[in-house]
Amino acid sequence: MGEATALTSMSLSKRRSYHVGNVRVQLLSAARDLLAEEGKARLSLRSIAGRTGVAPGTVYYHYADKHALLAGLAIDGFKEMAEAMRLAVAQRGELSGLRAAGLAYIAFVKEKPALYELMYDAREHGRRDDVAAAEMAAFNVLADAIAADLEGRHPPERARQAAQALWAFGRGAATLALTCSEPGDGPQDQVFRDSVAGLEFLILDL
Repeated sequence: MGEATALTSMSLSKRRSYHVGNVRVQLLSAARDLLAEEGKARLSLRSIAGRTGVAPGTVYYHYADKHALLAGLAIDGFKEMAEAMRLAVAQRGELSGLRAAGLAYIAFVKEKPALYELMYDAREHGRRDDVAAAEMAAFNVLADAIAADLEGRHPPERARQAAQALWAFGRGAATLALTCSEPGDGPQDQVFRDSVAGLEFLILDL
């Protein structure tokens, strides 16, 4: 009997550890689903608790408030963008690193416009060092790709300047597209298509 009790306790402990260890991932996943479905305005800690079945107190344990949650989503988004660019550069084939990374950036904005907009809301208005660091890590993927393209032909500072110019242009094109869209419009809005098409043209043909 004592042995059975010990085994039961061990099993319960393992289940609790699994839940606690993955709850942050569950919360971020639910938040991203709600963001895509209903927009940032409807995103709340309570709505996320309802989506995941996690007690509200548990949500507040991981995220003190909505701003902390949005920062977590932004960091997650920048990490995903960085990984997409890194993978594109590694598998670029005949493309330059600049083009591979740039097209991966464009694809990310096309596929996840709500997340992209939230990432920069958190970056520009949240004033959190952890979000800024996540963006810088993504930027460095592009900068490293361009530096490799220009190695032996231009000094490293020139490659860094080129990366900063492309990053700023990409951000500006995406901002124009997203802010000019009417409420409810998706990534196929004409302004979005024109902005992205222009950026693709610059990356591919200049």
